[in-house]
Amino acid sequence: MSTNPLRTTLCAVALTLCALAAPQIGVAHPPDAPYDFDSFSPQIQQGDLEIELEEVATGLVAPLKAVAAPGLRHHLFIVDQPGTIWVVNLKTGSRSVFLDARDRVAPLGVFGPGTFDEKGLLGLAFHPDFVRNGLFYTYLSATPDGPPTLPTTVPADKLVEHQNVVGRWRAVDSHRPTRGVRPQSYKELMRVDWPSFAHNGGDINFGPDGLLYIPMGDGGGHDDQDGQLFLGLPIYGHQGDGNAQKLNAPLGKILRIDVDGDSSANGRYGIPPDNPFLGGAATVVEEIYALGFRNPWRMSFDAKTGGLYVGNVGQNDLEDVELVVKGGNYGWNLKEGSFCFDPGSFQPNSGTATLTCPPSTPPNLRDPVAQYDTHTDGHSVVGGHVYRGHRQKELRGRYVFGEFSRLFNSRPGGAFFNNYGRLFYTEEKVGSTDGMLEIKEFRGFPEEAQRLGLPDPTAPPAAFAQTMGVLGMGEDARGEIYVAGNVTGFPSGSDGVVLRLTLADD
Repeated sequence: MSTNPLRTTLCAVALTLCALAAPQIGVAHPPDAPYDFDSFSPQIQQGDLEIELEEVATGLVAPLKAVAAPGLRHHLFIVDQPGTIWVVNLKTGSRSVFLDARDRVAPLGVFGPGTFDEKGLLGLAFHPDFVRNGLFYTYLSATPDGPPTLPTTVPADKLVEHQNVVGRWRAVDSHRPTRGVRPQSYKELMRVDWPSFAHNGGDINFGPDGLLYIPMGDGGGHDDQDGQLFLGLPIYGHQGDGNAQKLNAPLGKILRIDVDGDSSANGRYGIPPDNPFLGGAATVVEEIYALGFRNPWRMSFDAKTGGLYVGNVGQNDLEDVELVVKGGNYGWNLKEGSFCFDPGSFQPNSGTATLTCPPSTPPNLRDPVAQYDTHTDGHSVVGGHVYRGHRQKELRGRYVFGEFSRLFNSRPGGAFFNNYGRLFYTEEKVGSTDGMLEIKEFRGFPEEAQRLGLPDPTAPPAAFAQTMGVLGMGEDARGEIYVAGNVTGFPSGSDGVVLRLTLADD
């Protein structure tokens, strides 16, 4: 149990929620202790800002991201997890397939077809000079069918569950994206072995420096350690006690590469000369830009400041948002959020955040800029964007992001348990001494979801109002923000939507 002084007050709030949920659905995380409300962060309160949502695309499967291409102000590109990229004309509302990569994506469904999975087509980024060269890049989970580009953490006698692959494509006509992609243009840049279906990261982005940033999770399982059970199977592929803190592997890191260069080991991309670990020991992965991540899920650059914001999914106690700097170490698996982390006794879900840090804890671990409690407020942070548009004046400079679902079930038959997503924004804390931003919840999400027909009337009652499973966020060329998701949280069905977020007052 934590000795956090917030615990007594927050657990009282949590127990109230527990009483509401107990006869129906619980906040089941960790799954073997669904009512463990040992709280580490103040419960998120509703703010003053109320939202309205406008449908931009419907009938999708599991949209994970919405992104603009340089030079195309009226188009939005949507990443759909099974392997399709859609392009939407924001002026006319028309939609067409930009890229169909379903044949390159590994089969989805951890418990069988139609069930939960974290693999898929996960990321899309357009070359800064896309209008001239037509180049864009994807990050997807593929069936293992080639040697890894970067050092593997999977033992030779163990199965490589899948490989995450960064590839390059060329559009037929960059000015007319409805014409799609040249099928023979594909070039593979990077292939990485993955030991489990989980913690893939994958939301690739070009930074203000023109370089490609590639977030990768720790490889899945619990605690970033080998030897315990995850979904009934022994965990492997974590080098014993973890990948995220080791520079000899790409897992648990954010990588940075020059797509126009050729200095990498395979000659297919360049390694920027100012990468922080370039020129180190022979075993160091020189592509590493920052380290210490569990699962960096959705990231973005602030269009004004250039700051790199990452939603870092926690394990059992804390979800956090990181402001990433070159060479920064964000703590996992020595830390979870701003707390130290104790991996425990190698039993399922044993690891916990703790106030007690061992003497060996490095002094240079960086704290998040915002965090919230997994037990009371959600299960999986979804990174968003700092609003720099002009239509929503009250949002300017605020970080807008999401939470996948306050209630969660990944097991077969668990459909409709995952549509309790939330939408947040940040504001400065009054009298803050820890440097963190305060998280507020937008008003109006459940009401807007009801108006749009997203909640499922057959779902069992729960302590919280239904919305949808929030899977990703988006930003168009004008800086307006979008939320993407579906009802089940699974990569199946046809209830996926992308919604434009506006303030009710505006």
